Amino acid sequence: MSFSIESDNIEASEKDLSEKEVPNFAEYRPDLENIKEKASDKEFENLVVIGNGGSITTFRAYLYAFLPEVSKDIRLVTTMDPDYLNRLSRELDEQDTLVVPISKSGQTVGVIEALMFFMNRGYDVLPVTSDNNGALRTIVEEQGLDYIEHPDVGGRFSGATETALVPAALAGMDIDEIRAGAEKMYEDLSPEKDNKAKKLALELYEAEKNGYTDVLTPFYSTRLFGFYPLFVQLMHETVCKEGEGQTVYGDLGPEYQHHTNQRMFGGENNIVPLFFRTETHEHAEIKVPEGLEDIDIRGRKLGDLEQNSYSQALKSEYLGVKHAVDNEGRPNFTLTLDELSYGSAGELVAFMQYLAVYSGWLRGVDPFDQPDVEKSKEIGFKERFKD
Repeated sequence: MSFSIESDNIEASEKDLSEKEVPNFAEYRPDLENIKEKASDKEFENLVVIGNGGSITTFRAYLYAFLPEVSKDIRLVTTMDPDYLNRLSRELDEQDTLVVPISKSGQTVGVIEALMFFMNRGYDVLPVTSDNNGALRTIVEEQGLDYIEHPDVGGRFSGATETALVPAALAGMDIDEIRAGAEKMYEDLSPEKDNKAKKLALELYEAEKNGYTDVLTPFYSTRLFGFYPLFVQLMHETVCKEGEGQTVYGDLGPEYQHHTNQRMFGGENNIVPLFFRTETHEHAEIKVPEGLEDIDIRGRKLGDLEQNSYSQALKSEYLGVKHAVDNEGRPNFTLTLDELSYGSAGELVAFMQYLAVYSGWLRGVDPFDQPDVEKSKEIGFKERFKD
C-alpha cells in the first residue's frame, strides 16, 4: 500500500464484517481499451467536464493530483451559474474544445442545462451516460452523438470506472496505472480480510460513540486537496442516514489553522482530526535574501529558517497541531501518502470507497442508497416552472 495510517488515543473493539458481500464497484471491470481508443480519436486543446457529485468528484481528485503533468486546459462545470458559463465561452474557442457531460441517470437537470449552453454554441460533445431512457441518453440518440456508457455503479463509487477514467484519459493521464492501483486495493480491502479501511472505520465509529461527531480533514498538500470533496461525498452520502454518521469538513493546511483550530481547541469538544499529508513534495530550500538574516521572528533570527526546506516547514505546521491534539489526549488520525503516482491515486480512491462502505455497515445503514438526496432536487426542479 502506498500510504500509511496512524491512529492515536483511540481503541476500538473488533466487529465481524467478513460475511458482507464484495460491493459491485469492486467487481466491475471497465473497458480500458475502448476508453483509450475513444480518447485518441478526439483532437482538442481544452476539455470541459460537466457533472455533479459522483460524476465529477473523483476526476477532480485526479486532476488536482496531476495538474502539473496535464497538457490540456481543463475546466470543471458543476453549476449553471451564467457568469461562469459565459466566462468559459469567452475563454474557450469552440473549435478547440471538447465538452464531456457525465450523468448516470441522464436526468440531472443542472448537467443538462449546462450542456445546452455549450451545444447551442457549437462545441463538440462526448457524453458519458447510461444506456437508459434518461434525457442525456435521448439527446445522444436525437443528435447522433458518440458516447461512452456509464456503468451500473453508483456515482460516488464509480471513480475507477468510465465515469472518472474517460476524462482522465482525455486529459492524458495513465488510466491503466490508476485502475491497477484501485484493483490492488479492492483485493486488499475485501470484507473477508482484516484491513486498514475496516480498522479506520471502526476507530471513527468508536470516536463518534465517544462524542466526536465531527471529522476535521486538513489536507497538507495542494495536490491531495482534490480528494477532499470526494471524501466528504463518500462519507456523507454513504453513512449519514437514519440519524447516524459524522459530519466531515476540512480545508488546506496550514490555512485552516488560522480559523478552525480555534473551533477545535476552544469550542465544543466534538472534533476528531483526520490529517492528510504526503512525503512527496517537490524539493525547494528556504533561502533568506541577503541582509535580512538578522530580523527577529518569534525570538529567532530569520536566517535560522534556512536550515529547513519548504516541505519540512509544512510538516512542522502539521506536527504542531498533531502534538497539541495529542497533549490533550484527543483521538486523531494521519494518512500519509508515501508516493504520488497514478497507481497511488487509484489506491487512495479505492480506500476511501471501502472506508465509507465499512462505516455504513458498522452503523447498520445501507451504504449504497441515498434516500434523502432527491428531496431538494425535486423541489428545485418544480421551482423552475413557477410564475
